[in-house]
Amino acid sequence: MSALNLKIAQHFLQEEPAGAARLLSLQTPDVAAKLLKTLSNEVALNVLKVMQPRSAAEILITQTDVDIARWLGKMKLADIAAIFRHLQDEELARFLNLISVRRQTLCKMLISYPDYTVGAWVETDVLILEETMTVEESLLRLKKRDYIGFTLVYVVNQHRHVVGQLSLTHLLRKAPQQKIADLMDTHVVSLSGYTELHSALKSPVWAQQDQVAVANRSGDFIGVLPHHRVRSALGRMDETKDKPSESLDLLDAYTSSFASMLDTLVPVKVKGK
Repeated sequence: MSALNLKIAQHFLQEEPAGAARLLSLQTPDVAAKLLKTLSNEVALNVLKVMQPRSAAEILITQTDVDIARWLGKMKLADIAAIFRHLQDEELARFLNLISVRRQTLCKMLISYPDYTVGAWVETDVLILEETMTVEESLLRLKKRDYIGFTLVYVVNQHRHVVGQLSLTHLLRKAPQQKIADLMDTHVVSLSGYTELHSALKSPVWAQQDQVAVANRSGDFIGVLPHHRVRSALGRMDETKDKPSESLDLLDAYTSSFASMLDTLVPVKVKGK
């Protein structure tokens, strides 16, 4: 394998992950995995995230538990759940054991929703406040660990029903002892986890904000759905649709070297053996 071909192919994977993911999905899982291992974690994850979930699952199955845990640890739960839907029961149990108990619980919840509904694609690792909290208590919770950043923070009551929202900027500007209940906007739009993605995309909520709260059938808050996630999910749903690359010239420029590299990774069968 030419070092130059490897360099060019790796650059293609980095610059055009969507196009590279489509080409990799045409290879055997072993070959695709071998190529991904030559990349940095960040680049490999970018390719896996835009790959069709079924293809990503087939690749991950071939890996060791150490490698699987390393990649899953850097992925969002919605992306993990999309992959887990394509695993057999035995493999699913194996993969679930490689993530934390907390993530297992959340992942099982996401898997319980059909992949054509918003409940399957919500972001669960978000900051949630209780209406009885003060600003000081809220900021302490915020500092405890990293959350996926959103402009709006949702407020829940004792039953985990969404009762308000406020912007993070607004929260940071208030006095420590002020009550969240006195600061929040009580006019909150939410979607059911069973809302179909196509219907969610047409919701008027996007005219005012780029995120929306999602609740289960009991009204319990389960996560936040960003607008870009709806479009991304709809794109990944159609596995049979052959989308052209956003940069066909770049794809054509790299494909020859990329394919050459893949050829060197495919075992050659010797006649008569």
